[in-house]
Amino acid sequence: MNRQQIVDYYSRDEILREMMKGVAGREVVGAFLDKGYDSRPNVVQYPMDIIEMARRGVSSFHFSVERWKYPMQLNSSLTREQLNDNRIGWDLVIDIDSKIGMEASKTAALLVCDFLEKYDIKNYGIKFSGSRGFHIIIPSSMWPVNVDYKAMSQLYPKIPRLVSSFMRSRISEKLMEEILKKHTMKELTDAVGELPSKMSPYFFVDIEKNWGSRHLFRAPYSLNEKTWMASAPLSYSQLKNFSIETAKPENVKIQEFFKESPGEATNLLIDVMDWYASRKKYKEIKSRKQEIRPYEKKVSEELFPPCMKNILAGLKDGKKRSVFTLINFLKMMNWSEDEIQERLFIWNQANTPSLPRNTLLSQIRWNAMQKRRINPANCFNDLFYMSTGVCKPDDNCKKIKNPVSYPFMKMERKQEFKKLRGFSCEVCNMEFKTVRSLNLHRGKLH
Repeated sequence: MNRQQIVDYYSRDEILREMMKGVAGREVVGAFLDKGYDSRPNVVQYPMDIIEMARRGVSSFHFSVERWKYPMQLNSSLTREQLNDNRIGWDLVIDIDSKIGMEASKTAALLVCDFLEKYDIKNYGIKFSGSRGFHIIIPSSMWPVNVDYKAMSQLYPKIPRLVSSFMRSRISEKLMEEILKKHTMKELTDAVGELPSKMSPYFFVDIEKNWGSRHLFRAPYSLNEKTWMASAPLSYSQLKNFSIETAKPENVKIQEFFKESPGEATNLLIDVMDWYASRKKYKEIKSRKQEIRPYEKKVSEELFPPCMKNILAGLKDGKKRSVFTLINFLKMMNWSEDEIQERLFIWNQANTPSLPRNTLLSQIRWNAMQKRRINPANCFNDLFYMSTGVCKPDDNCKKIKNPVSYPFMKMERKQEFKKLRGFSCEVCNMEFKTVRSLNLHRGKLH
């Protein structure tokens, strides 16, 4: 779009009217075609202000998520206490974006909406970002006025960060399941350019969880310079059937963004605070991201945990995701690439139906190129074990968190480790007779 077309769009009476509904108490910051931002702080008081900014070259408008008594008194030198005194509230804007396409963003947005509906939050807002994601907003009026004898306005950005983290944890498993229905691990890794360190949907779809002071989001009905699409509000049904055509400036239809509904998000906040208290109390301190077993021999199949034996016996459902599980498990069991490939082809013959040979071979070859070894998903991950019916725990399973630990615990119980020597700490090179003593050493000193 050229400058005149941009001015013409923002000059439309219905666009001006809707944008003016959201400016009260907010910073309103313009962005230019060269992607630089206009000076801050800035506010909009009259419709003509928007038109004048567009005439000066502003192509998009951004609102602060925080609402202020005096927006024009904001500056970078203010202390936290001074910002708290000025702030009168904040909206939770859940920003959803994806590295693997808009469909994944839409899936995540729908899961977030469904999550909110379970808490009887009905009047939240949804809008297209203008590029490849969506924004879901819970306005400040939906939150209680005070929490733990503190004004809600003073609890930014702590509360929005907690709400987002809680939400992410609750929809994570379902989101990963939906992603894996439509993409292989090779496609996912190619999209992000690296092998993820653990199975998380948030390597591929981002649901923002960190905010800083004076955080901005694209205003409803603002254009997006990357696509020249409008950040148009949507209903739930419109999100479900979203088409990019509806976001073209000439096709934008005016509709209500959200309704003010005092206290509607209170029950959600109660659960968030309970979750946070529990997590803070019982959170385990992790001294390392991943345990690497100092055992160099191939681990025999008879020592595998029940879940891996059940997978290797053949599957009807979950075969594609189990390829990823098996390859990473066998790597951790010190199996060679040739041994892994041979065992997976035998396994595939037991599946009903078998995976296409090319699909299996491409996944094997792709994994062979990955130098880093990672653990398969943890035992409590329903997507990889319970949902496919392979989780049949025995007494040993109750004492582990990841299938990789099972064979080593079993070997140690049989005193097999005591016959071996040379369990070296990779940090200080001290040697230990057992894995247990090595792990105790790591935990205390490293």
